[in-house]
Amino acid sequence: MLCKTPRVIGDPLPPRVTDPERRRELLDSGAIYTAQRSVRGDAVSQDRRLKFDGVARYLQDTGQDHLRHVDYEDIHPYWVVRRTVIEILEGGEQPDVLTVERWGSKMGSRWCTVRIDIDGVKGTRIETEAFWINFNIDTLTPSALSDTFLNTFGAAAEPGVLRWKSWLDPKPHPDAYEVPFLLRAADLDIIQHVNNAVYWTALEEVLATQPDLRERLPLRGVVEHNSALQLEDAPRLLAYRDGDVLYAWLVAGDRTAAAMSVEAVDPA
Repeated sequence: MLCKTPRVIGDPLPPRVTDPERRRELLDSGAIYTAQRSVRGDAVSQDRRLKFDGVARYLQDTGQDHLRHVDYEDIHPYWVVRRTVIEILEGGEQPDVLTVERWGSKMGSRWCTVRIDIDGVKGTRIETEAFWINFNIDTLTPSALSDTFLNTFGAAAEPGVLRWKSWLDPKPHPDAYEVPFLLRAADLDIIQHVNNAVYWTALEEVLATQPDLRERLPLRGVVEHNSALQLEDAPRLLAYRDGDVLYAWLVAGDRTAAAMSVEAVDPA
């Protein structure tokens, strides 16, 4: 009897700070960062849907802008994402004008979770959270976050110990099918690894094989990174659907570089 891939399990995303006085303090300190983004044509599908990989690029850009805003772009310049969750709650009318809001939702000594909420003038509503590791580029190991960064960036974070716990099985399902996918030289970033948004492009390729799921909202997408990809890895993209959950894996040789999923969830 074949094993069954477990469904995505995850806690509800931590809420925004809504108290007006506390919110103003956090905005003034830089713990909460806000900015506007205009949705461009390459982030929208032919059926005028804001794509997951387009959202992922907004998350990356906002993260770098936030670090610059609090003067930590040079102090903690390298971050490795372990997991990103994107919940597209309302698709809105595209192309939309977006307001993004970013803050640290939980802090560890070498890593943190970061929330980014996105609200559009034309109805787009998205909630996201990512697990980021502060990385030492010389030793290739997690690096301690400075006390001032923890105090500043972590001012809006929930209390408690932050530990990593995987949501997705890295082992592909025995009945997974292969989806055509090709890495390009343009997919590499500054440290010669495949850019984070490219994994979401792979997930969009898988989602394109399931048009009934693609058209449903809300949708929760999850990407968990297990090891870095490089161009010469030439990974295979595998997929398997279990009801309202579509699973995917980027496999390089005998290792799974990333496990991914898209799930139709009940409206709040």
